[in-house]
Formats: sequence, structure tokens, C-alpha cells
Amino acid sequence: MLLTIESKLQKEAQKKYQNLDKKLKKLTQSQTIHPQQKHKFYPRVINNTDIAFTKCEMSMLQKGLKYNLHTKQENWIHNLALEAETAIQKLPNSDRDAYRHIVADRINTLQKNRNTHANEMV
Repeated sequence: MLLTIESKLQKEAQKKYQNLDKKLKKLTQSQTIHPQQKHKFYPRVINNTDIAFTKCEMSMLQKGLKYNLHTKQENWIHNLALEAETAIQKLPNSDRDAYRHIVADRINTLQKNRNTHANEMV
């Protein structure tokens, strides 16, 4: 009697495992079919300007809009003033003085805010 119960259990277990094996084979066959067309990825950054970016600049642009730049350098306000003056040089002569005045006011405001913030931290 013990042998008959054991043999019946073995047969049932064997049926279950065969059924599971069939399911696995069917799933693996259906999931191993590769799509005929590969998805085409478009570049993240398209340069529509006449400016040629370096590899370093392009890699930073590729990081996207949410990329957080590192902390500012110690002389960032000085660099900002030089960059602003370079940009102003490309403007018509009649507009340069007005923009220099606007930039000077804003840089002075930044300098005051920087000094105020530095004093609060001390």
C-alpha cells in the first residue's frame, strides 16, 4: 500500500514537472524572438549654432537640463565680468555703454550678495 501511494505521488509530481517544463519551453521560445526593426535613438543635443563645442562641452550638454554643475570657482564674478565684456564687444557701438552699465549694476549686486553671504557664514 505504501508503494502504491508513493508511486501515485511520483506520477503526479512527474506530471506537474512536465507541465511546468512545457510552460517554460513555450515562454522561452516566445521571448527569444528578436524584433525585426531596431529602435533608432536620436541625439540628445543638436547644435543648430555656428559654435563648435569641444568634446568636454558636448559631454556636459548631453547630461541634460537637470544636470547640477559643481560649486563655483573662487573668481567666478571676475570671469563673469570678462565673459560679459566679450559678449558686449559683439554688440553695435551704440548699445555697448547701456549694456555695460546694466552688467556693472548686476555684478555689483552679485558682489554685495556674495560678501553678505560670506559674513553670515563667519
